[in-house]
Amino acid sequence: MTRNPRVSRTTVPDAIARLLAAQHYITSADVATSARVTRQAAHYHLARLSEQGILVHEGSRRSSRYRLNAQRVHTYPLAKLSEDEVWVSERIALRHSDPELFDAPNLVSILNFAFTEMVNNAIDHSRGSAVTIRWFIDPARLAFEVDDDGVGAFATIRQHYALADDFEALGELSKGKQTTDPDRHSGLGIYFTSRMVNRFVLSAGQLTWTVDHDVDDTAYGWLDKPRKGTLVRCEIRRDTSLTPRQVYAERANPVSGRFDKTTIHVNLFRERAGDFVSRTEAKRVGSHLEGFDEVELDFTGIAEIGQGFADELFRVWARENPRSRLVPLNANPAVLAMIATVKT
Repeated sequence: MTRNPRVSRTTVPDAIARLLAAQHYITSADVATSARVTRQAAHYHLARLSEQGILVHEGSRRSSRYRLNAQRVHTYPLAKLSEDEVWVSERIALRHSDPELFDAPNLVSILNFAFTEMVNNAIDHSRGSAVTIRWFIDPARLAFEVDDDGVGAFATIRQHYALADDFEALGELSKGKQTTDPDRHSGLGIYFTSRMVNRFVLSAGQLTWTVDHDVDDTAYGWLDKPRKGTLVRCEIRRDTSLTPRQVYAERANPVSGRFDKTTIHVNLFRERAGDFVSRTEAKRVGSHLEGFDEVELDFTGIAEIGQGFADELFRVWARENPRSRLVPLNANPAVLAMIATVKT
C-alpha cells in the first residue's frame, strides 16, 4: 500500500536521522546507500556532525562508525524494574554532571512526567529484557532517549486492535486514551508527553513518528531497516515556559476536570497518495474516539476530501456519537465546503 509521499526524504541529514532511529551505530556506507550519494559525500556530512559534537566517531578505516554523542548512557534490566527507581538514579547523575538543570522548575516538572511515563511504558508494554537510557545535554536543550529491546510499540498496538499494519497502529496511538492494558494504564502517557516536550520522536518496526512543536508539525517516516524494540526521544528547551498543568488544562473539561478532548492530525490516516476519498479512511479516523466529548480534526496539508470521507465522519459518525463534537481545524475552503454539504 502506498502511503503519503510526504515521508519520502532523500537529503543526507535526513538519511542519517533515519538510520540512527533504526540502529545505534552507522557507517558512511550506510548513509551513502540510504541517501544515494557517494561515500565521500556521506563521510563529509558525518565528519561535520562529529566536529560539531553531535556524533562520536569510533574506529578507523573499514571499522569506522558513528553514534550520537550521549553525555550519559546506562542500561537497566527490565525485570522487577520501577520507573521511580530509574528516575532517582538518573536524576542523581544529571545533578552531578549539570546542576544548573535543576534551577529550571518547568524543565524539571516536564522531566518528572515525561521520563517516568516513557520508562514505565518500556517496563509494562515492551515485553523486552532491558532498557537503555541516554542523555544529550547542550546549553540550549536537554534530550533523553528510552530504548528498549522488546517487540515494538506499533506491533503491540497492531496485535491488540487487530490492525492491518504499523501505520494504522500509529494512527490509533496518536489519538490518546489508547492502551493495550486499560486496567493499569490510561493511555495518556505518550499523548501528554508528545505535547509537553519540544520535539517527540517514537521509532519502532520500520516506522518513525515525530511531533515537532518548534515548527508546529507532525509527520511520520519509513526507516531504511526495521529496528528491534521501541526508541523514544524527547527534546526539551532548557528555558521552556510550558508546564504539565498547562497541557492538562488544554485537554481537560473545565467543569469536570475529565480528559475529554483530543486533536487528530488527519494526515496520519491517509490510505494512499493523494487526497482523502474513502469511507474506510474515515472509519479509521473515527475508531475508538467515543470517549471524547470534543475531537479536533486538523486538516493541515489536506487539499480536498471526498464526499464519502466527509459523509462517514460528519454525518454517520456524528449521528452515532451525539455526545461527541467534531471540530475541523486548519481546513481550507474546499474541505469546509464538503463538510457543510454532508451536514445539510
